[in-house]
Amino acid sequence: MSVFDRSYRRYRGELKGRWARIWSIATSTFRVQFSGKKIISLLILCNLPVISFTLMITFMAIFSPAMVTSFILEMFGTVDVAMYTVINFTFNPGLIFLPIVFVCALNAGTIANDKKHNSLALYMAKPIDRIDYIIGKAISIYMVSAFVTLIPWLVFLIAFTLLMGISGAQFIDTLWVYLSTAGSALLVILFLGSIVLMFSAMSNQSVLAGILSILILFLPSLITGVIASVPGLDVDWLNYFSISALLTASIHVIFGTPSFDASIFGAFFESNIRGSIAIVVVLGMIVVSILLTINQLYKEEIH
Repeated sequence: MSVFDRSYRRYRGELKGRWARIWSIATSTFRVQFSGKKIISLLILCNLPVISFTLMITFMAIFSPAMVTSFILEMFGTVDVAMYTVINFTFNPGLIFLPIVFVCALNAGTIANDKKHNSLALYMAKPIDRIDYIIGKAISIYMVSAFVTLIPWLVFLIAFTLLMGISGAQFIDTLWVYLSTAGSALLVILFLGSIVLMFSAMSNQSVLAGILSILILFLPSLITGVIASVPGLDVDWLNYFSISALLTASIHVIFGTPSFDASIFGAFFESNIRGSIAIVVVLGMIVVSILLTINQLYKEEIH
């Protein structure tokens, strides 16, 4: 009998469960995406609006504690309006659009790089089917997206409620704001992540996938904004083609259509389209993007 038996032997050991394999794909992809010191710097830059607001109210509480409550109420209004304002500052194309660029740039190679380097065959050689692969990659994108949406939003909300002296029974009254923030973050994460995942599955080049994702997410909002600025034109219906307008209207509904009478910033993000229709459009785009991703991966030939 030869010392080295090179024939194929089926593995007879114990395999981990399906969700463990999916989680392994997600975490390994996430680690690759977040490798490098430049990513941390870019992450801080993308969260600059939220960081600025958080530091502003924190320093106000330290140096002018007697004025902080009146200052916060005058600038932001109630806690729900404050959170709604900060969320819209995060991805509004007229202000800071870096978080969307971050999500697109960091996640564009999630599937595209695997296709480019013929790594799909390596994944499929293991006890992993294509649905497991797609779910794992999608989870990794959603995890990355949470670092410019859910996590900084919750940090600001916690700081805001603490500095406003909200605790005990008052905190229970504001619990719905935390739930609304989580719901808004989930909607934004699924939307941005699914769009990027779709283009990554359709391309073999991460750069091309990133550029296409940014254009799709940014250009419609920019074009509709330019057209709407023309005097005398009544083109509110065009906002249904604007990504930022759709997300703003959807989040406005999730937060229970708050009033902006007592807020300086909140009025900048008033929605002029129906939120219920906006949510349906956003959810429809998420579903279509995921289905196109699945279709593309199942059509992909693996050598």
